[in-house]
Amino acid sequence: MGLVDTLKARVQEVREHRPLVDHLVRTVEHYGSVNGSALAAAVTYFAFLSFFPILALAFAVFGQLTKVYDRADQTLVDAANSVLPGLVGPPDGVSLETLQGAAPGIFSVGLVLALYSGLGWLSGLRTALVTVFEEPDRDQPSFVAGKVRDVLALLTLGSILLVSVAVSGVATKVLGPILDFLDLGPVGAVVLVVLAVAVGMAANTVLFFAFFKLLATPEIPTRSLWSGALLGAIAFEVLKQVSTLLLKSTASSDAFQAFGIALILLVWINYFSRVVVYAASWAYTTPEARAAREAGLVAEQTVEGPRIDLAAVAGAVPASASAAPASPVGPFAAGAAAMLAVVAVVRRRH
Repeated sequence: MGLVDTLKARVQEVREHRPLVDHLVRTVEHYGSVNGSALAAAVTYFAFLSFFPILALAFAVFGQLTKVYDRADQTLVDAANSVLPGLVGPPDGVSLETLQGAAPGIFSVGLVLALYSGLGWLSGLRTALVTVFEEPDRDQPSFVAGKVRDVLALLTLGSILLVSVAVSGVATKVLGPILDFLDLGPVGAVVLVVLAVAVGMAANTVLFFAFFKLLATPEIPTRSLWSGALLGAIAFEVLKQVSTLLLKSTASSDAFQAFGIALILLVWINYFSRVVVYAASWAYTTPEARAAREAGLVAEQTVEGPRIDLAAVAGAVPASASAAPASPVGPFAAGAAAMLAVVAVVRRRH
């Protein structure tokens, strides 16, 4: 047996005894079978073109909310930076003044254009998720229904992101003085960090679950979708930490000086798109999802025996054929009479 065959046999043995390894291998295989890298690349293209219109539109809307809520802009900045640290604001992020300055133009002539271009990202992501979940063509929405779904998804996802930032901020402000009062020292700082990570993980999990449910209609158990969402949340949190280190390490490089935040944003969107596709592949290949698909396939392939409708058959019989048969008494009597007549004639001749 060659080296390759030995490795395959070993991997197969491990898969049989380690369900988690088997699930991981199935995820990677499904990611490759649906060409997940190409799907992520397509999403990256639309997302990069849509990102700044969405961001400008968000700041245009929140610019009006500042008349009621003074910290509306700061909440939006925190939400954007929670996705990609350092995205908005100094020293190397997008200028907040530039985004706020674009608000009048967006409200005057660019609202529809900004919204339409911004929906390109969600439309591309919806196409990718539909492909990963292998939804049949008949279940895919029409153009208008798809755009309406994208608008609702955009509002819902943005609301989830803002609520998570607000909850995290409130929790930190409430627990901060309490931990200071208890004088826990370094332990208090660790508690705050753990709390921030926990809130972030919970928000990310809900965010990925919303991606799956709003942008696609997968016939997958809810537990499987939550499993994929949790995996996506973990990978997303790691991606944010790596992007923070990447921003710090490349801030002084020539390429970063030439392209600024756009270069980091392009790379980040591509890896985020891969995380979404991998998370969907994980949800699609869970044991529960595979069992549900197999049960559905068996149900479709089961052919029931023909059912005979006796009433319909009776109604289809011609009237002449369905008439009650004649009583045998009449023909029997006629035959007996004929026989007696023949006997009488024979006796007379003798």
